This record gives sequence, structure tokens and C-alpha cells, in this order.
Amino acid sequence: MPLKTTINTVLPIALAILLPGLSLYSNSEPEYLDSQYTYPLWWVAASLMMYIIWYIIWFLWDVKANPKRWRSILLLLTLMGIIIVGLVLYAIEKELPIRGFYIIRGVLGIVLFLAVQYALKTQESISQLLLEKEQIQTDNYRAQLKVLQAQIDPHFLFNSLNTLRSMVRQQHSNSEKFIMSLSDFYRQTLKHNQNTTLKLSEELIVLESYLFLMKSRNEEAIDLDMNIDKSLYNKQIPTLALQVVVENCFKHNSMSSKRPLQIKIEYTADDYISVRNNIQPKLGEEETSGYGLSFLRKRYDLMDIDRGVIVQESNDEFSVKLKLI
Repeated sequence: MPLKTTINTVLPIALAILLPGLSLYSNSEPEYLDSQYTYPLWWVAASLMMYIIWYIIWFLWDVKANPKRWRSILLLLTLMGIIIVGLVLYAIEKELPIRGFYIIRGVLGIVLFLAVQYALKTQESISQLLLEKEQIQTDNYRAQLKVLQAQIDPHFLFNSLNTLRSMVRQQHSNSEKFIMSLSDFYRQTLKHNQNTTLKLSEELIVLESYLFLMKSRNEEAIDLDMNIDKSLYNKQIPTLALQVVVENCFKHNSMSSKRPLQIKIEYTADDYISVRNNIQPKLGEEETSGYGLSFLRKRYDLMDIDRGVIVQESNDEFSVKLKLI
């Protein structure tokens, strides 16, 4: 925006000064130099007229979209008419010849202004289209993110409340911490509902609350290993991306104290966060929300990040790698 403002301010001034100056310099004649003030007077008057013409043309481009521009155009035309009349009267008083080729050069100057302004307006339109495209992509991203947040498995909330009920009845020592984690989890998801990305540190706060709730419900059935250095906490990651991947581990795998679900979350040298789990398929797949890894890929695509999500699978392990931003 500052560069655009600078061009629109400096360019008309530069052209208005240079064009008449070059014209007068290349065609100066003795009768125009009857005094030391004549040449500068004509140059200033011609420059002022060219500057006015620039803005008359500039306003005409937008007059259809903004009819109020007519007031400015009429004012500028009036001012230009006054200057022309003044120059003609001055020429008559000094008995200076009024040559037709000066009018032709004025027309050529107008044509040059039209060409320059057309190029500027075209570039402005392209920039506006790119800005609108980016805004549409951002709005689309946020809309999809809201859908994702609205699709957080309702069974998770119901099961958590049932777990809380059981813990309260048994006067479990972690009942209060469970309530706080449940509250923190939903408060954080609501807090970040307008963010396209989060700091890794903030994403981990949401994830830790979620994992505590899951471990409280399943106790020895989950074997969690999370190793992420604090030096990475300022890096960015798509909002709720880790939570979605970890949630999929629970959705698609069975777990028990004898055969715990093993989840390992760690940083890899290629600037990814890896989430790995052992494969223990459920006998019957739960109905999914329809939003998962494919949606995460779309979110990275909207940010023009290639290979944002990398999925690797073997006979006994499933791995998802998320690109840090």
C-alpha cells in the first residue's frame, strides 16, 4: 500500500514537470524569451495543466462507480479553463504566436497519460483480484475450521461426563483435575476458533487437556510418550491439527490394559511433528464425522504449503507427520 501511494503521488508530478519542460526546451524560440520570466511562466502553467489533466483522466476511470467524481472533474476543468484563458490573454498581450503543434503535443501527452493510467489500473485490478482470492480462501478456511470444531465427536463429551459422574461417585482424587481439563479443552477450542494457525505451545495445551481426559477414562489402556523440545514452541501449526490426528488414534483402534494403545508424539529432523500409534483395529468401525486427514491436507493447501501431511503405514504401525510452519 505505501508503494502504491508513492507511485500515484510522485508519477503525475514527475510527468507533469518533465513533459512540458522537454517540449519547451526542444522547441524554444526567441519570441518566447522576451523576458527572463517568460520561459518559467509557461513551464509552470503547462505543468499545472498537465497535472490537472492527469487527475481528470484518473477520475474519469472511476466516475461510473462513483458519480461524485463529476464534482471534482468539473472543478478541475474550470481551473484548467482559467489557466488556458490566462495563457491565451498573455500571448495576445505579448503578441506571441499560438502554434497548432502545441495543441497536438498536448493531445499526445493525454494519450501517454491514458496509456500509463491504463497500465496502473490494470495492475491495480489484478492486485485487487488476488487480494479477494486470498480473502475468499481465508474465509473458506475459517468456515471449514468452524465446521471441524462443530464436529468434535459429541460422544467424547457424553463419555467424559459419564466418566466424571463415575469419578465423583467414587470420590476419585483426580475428579477436580478432570473437570478443569474438560473445561480447559472446550475453552481453548472456542478461544482459537478464529485462528488459522496456533503456536505449537498453545496447540499442546489443548492436546494435553484432551489426553488427560482420555487417560482418565481409559487409565492403563493408553501408553503415551510425548517428546517435544520447548525450543519449538514458537513454531506454528494449523489449529487443532494435533488434536484431530490423536483423536483418530482413539477412533480407529481398540485398547485395553492388556493391549494398550501406544501413542508416540515427537519432533522429527525434517521439521515435522510425528504422531505414531500401534495398529489395533476395532471390530466395528465407528461412524466418522467425515473430517480428518483429508481436511488437514486441504488446510495446508490453503496456506500454500506442500506435503503438509505425510501418512505412513506398516503392518503394525500408523504414522502421521504434520509440517511445522
